[in-house]
Amino acid sequence: MRRFIWLAVLAAVGWSIWWTVATLGLVRGIDGWFATRQSEGWQAETSAIAFEGYPFDILLTLKDPALADPETGVAFEASALTLQAKLWAPGSMTLGLPDDPILLANPEDRYRLLTQKGQARLSVKTNAALELEDMMAAADAWLLSRDAGDLLSGGASEAAVQQDAEDPATYQFDLNVDALRPGEVMRDTLFIPEDWPVNFDRLTVQARVHFDRPWDVTALEVSRPQPRRIVINEAEAIWGELRLRFAAGLEVDEVGNASGTVNVQARNWRAMLTLAETGGVLPSALKPQIEQALSTFAGLSGNPEALDLTLTLREGFVSLGFLPLGQAPRLILR
Repeated sequence: MRRFIWLAVLAAVGWSIWWTVATLGLVRGIDGWFATRQSEGWQAETSAIAFEGYPFDILLTLKDPALADPETGVAFEASALTLQAKLWAPGSMTLGLPDDPILLANPEDRYRLLTQKGQARLSVKTNAALELEDMMAAADAWLLSRDAGDLLSGGASEAAVQQDAEDPATYQFDLNVDALRPGEVMRDTLFIPEDWPVNFDRLTVQARVHFDRPWDVTALEVSRPQPRRIVINEAEAIWGELRLRFAAGLEVDEVGNASGTVNVQARNWRAMLTLAETGGVLPSALKPQIEQALSTFAGLSGNPEALDLTLTLREGFVSLGFLPLGQAPRLILR
């Protein structure tokens, strides 16, 4: 009996030492990462790092974290972030977001992201690069806004990322958003009629993207991996009487120009065309020409209000059959 008690005591002491070493090691690693970013000219600071979770979890709370990259102008600020992992599985972590707004900034604008029960569960390889294997981000509700007002909001939302086991630079992306709502800023910018539905009925995306390198810690420290091949298996948005579905296969060069095809299926496409014009996406001078061409394509399908067509991209330029539509946006992650 006495031997059993001593073994239990030794096991408890050993476990406690393991928890302490692992927790303090993670704290020192985070402190070191912030210090390295500061030496590179970043704003990288946190007012304190608190830890708890004994005996089975490592739970860190970063208070007032702030990051700003001087080269890209991208910045992040929050009142707190929590990082939780099991002691025996340090590569699987849960990142918890605060209930108050998070500041996101780039050289063009400043945004605020507010979430309810926002968190991200992620798994990384336990090597120096911390290569991302999979991630599941979710929130009961969220709101993206800027100083001028609300941009977008949504209800229960999930975004999943899964690394390909055979090709580490390829990831599967799945997105589902419930009750997506354009805010007043977006509705005013696109001149959306007041009688249109407030929320989208459905928004889903399933895509597979090959990058020039895997996503790891260098995506924060150096630069973002860039897409080189994009396959959109299915994307669907339903907004009242409007329905848009599309699939795509694109190759992207080193400067972000895409080549490939995009298949588009649209119901009530004339209303979409009007939105594109009023929102400034489609030049008014081109609208009659494009509307006439689309009417011809729609007539071929037997339903004048439905479209099923294929856009061709070649070195960054878009065309619909013989009709040139202009230059496509470059696909570059800043």
